Amino acid sequence: MSTTIEIELTLAAARARFTPLELHLPDDLPVSEWADIGRKLARSSQVLTWWLGDWAAFGERKYGQLKEFANGNGINYQTLRDAAWVSRAVPLSRRRDNLEWSTHREVAALAPKEQAHWLDRIEKESLTRGDLRRQIRLSKGDSSALQSEGQTLEMGTKYFEDLLGWLKAQPDDFWTHTRREIWAGRLQEIEQFRQRLL
Repeated sequence: MSTTIEIELTLAAARARFTPLELHLPDDLPVSEWADIGRKLARSSQVLTWWLGDWAAFGERKYGQLKEFANGNGINYQTLRDAAWVSRAVPLSRRRDNLEWSTHREVAALAPKEQAHWLDRIEKESLTRGDLRRQIRLSKGDSSALQSEGQTLEMGTKYFEDLLGWLKAQPDDFWTHTRREIWAGRLQEIEQFRQRLL
């Protein structure tokens, strides 16, 4: 059964209302149904990305008008081009159902045997994408792979500063008892990480 049809049937059975911009779930939805919907939605985004890539690759090959189509329909051309590139570079025979599309994107530039090798390693070792990138660069003799990437470090710093600014900007009445508990736990994780760095 098609992933999208399966999701629509699951949502209808749960009495959910959905539009292109909203998913409204009933308050009496049991946790097991909520979890099932979440799994199917997460899975569907991966499936749709592969489908979009295969569709875009077909359009590029057959009609050569992908950019015109994207511009004429308000779709980001770079997104389509990227999805098509991954679909062309990683054929069905090497795609792994249990790995995210973005993981396949990381190995798409590699030769077919290398793709298979790294996808096997990701499955066996549960490598993060950052670890995968570093290990691929190390395997190619790039000794700078062990160093922090400047742009990544800057981006992380910006995210942290944005979060800190947002936290400080909240008025006192924002900090309900529940929010205080949630954020105290989150900030404790940051403190524990800080201790590991010392």
